[in-house]
Amino acid sequence: MFSLFKKTNRWDELTIKRAECLKSTLPYEVELNLSQPLVDKNTLFKALPFLVVDFETTGFESNSNDIISMGWVEIVNMQIDLERKQHFYISNSQQINHETAVINQIVPQMIQNNGIPLEEAINKLLNDSKDKILVVHGKVIEKNFLDFHAQKFLGIPELPLMWIDTMKIEEWKTAKTGGNTISQDNRLSAVRKRYNLPQYTAHNALIDSVGTAELLLAQIAHMYRDRHVTLETLYEMSQ
Repeated sequence: MFSLFKKTNRWDELTIKRAECLKSTLPYEVELNLSQPLVDKNTLFKALPFLVVDFETTGFESNSNDIISMGWVEIVNMQIDLERKQHFYISNSQQINHETAVINQIVPQMIQNNGIPLEEAINKLLNDSKDKILVVHGKVIEKNFLDFHAQKFLGIPELPLMWIDTMKIEEWKTAKTGGNTISQDNRLSAVRKRYNLPQYTAHNALIDSVGTAELLLAQIAHMYRDRHVTLETLYEMSQ
């Protein structure tokens, strides 16, 4: 029997959302990012330009917590380019409690002495990612916090960016091989260990972005040794 429902074309949906947002009056960096055409979905992994991102936050709920740092690094020609790394503390974060300081190793003095406004950091992120594909490990954090900012300050429902999620890729791979996706530990450190990647003792947004970049390269090498995987396939695995 033929399905009565047409398969959702997520690619077209994202394009439409970006066009709808551009009807609003937006800051230059936001408009520039969203006006860029999406990278061709048939582009092979080895030719894709990635910006691997990590946020450190005071909690998981975007409406009651703050971003306290951002870090990112580029992957170009399947190489992690550390010369293009960025790391920022966010100056308009609220009071950092003891638990947050222990987890993120960020104390108030770091933010007071070196922090930049959240809007400036987001604009830098949007500028650096305007012609690249965003990669995260667990997009629920980064996407939710950026969407909350878009709703509160830009008057749009979300920032319709393309996210490749190494956590979702791992869940997809586990499901395809008959593994248990519910009980499996998919935290960044645990997944890296499964690929025999080194464990980093320090913990901050930049180091985690490098760790996520290494993980993406390892995942693709493990699943597609010839790298003949397209952006469309990666994007579908990340949903």
